[in-house]
Amino acid sequence: MYDRNVAVTGCTIEKTSRYDRFRENNIRMELYRIILALYDEGYRMFSCNLNTYIGLLAADTAIILREADKCPEIHLSAVITGTCYPADTDKVYCALYDDLIKKADSKETLSEKDSLTGALAASHIICYYEDFSLEMQRIRMSATPCTNIRKMI
Repeated sequence: MYDRNVAVTGCTIEKTSRYDRFRENNIRMELYRIILALYDEGYRMFSCNLNTYIGLLAADTAIILREADKCPEIHLSAVITGTCYPADTDKVYCALYDDLIKKADSKETLSEKDSLTGALAASHIICYYEDFSLEMQRIRMSATPCTNIRKMI
């Protein structure tokens, strides 16, 4: 029951709009609620693509829940693709990225293309994509249960 895993993926940080960042508090609240619910269902491994905005926020939420003893057995796997963060990335996010790399239980380096393919192998996907994007089409075709945060806020 406790061997199920969750993959978190979405648009890369550089493709995330200011409007998406404006909704960060709402995104974090949904992530908190969803990760806690999935943990209660037996999901323990959370693979977060740290090069995506949602992956960065989800990894931070997972660490917060673990450190608060709400999800003490949560395992964070940091998925790293390409460059750590684009040159124009906010310094706060750069610092958060570096901190999460240190706190991750494991690290996995994949190409950008392979990161979505890896996510499709998960038991559940948390994502942040526009509903008609190619990525959402691939997720739907895989039949992997999915929670698209973008539709929830």
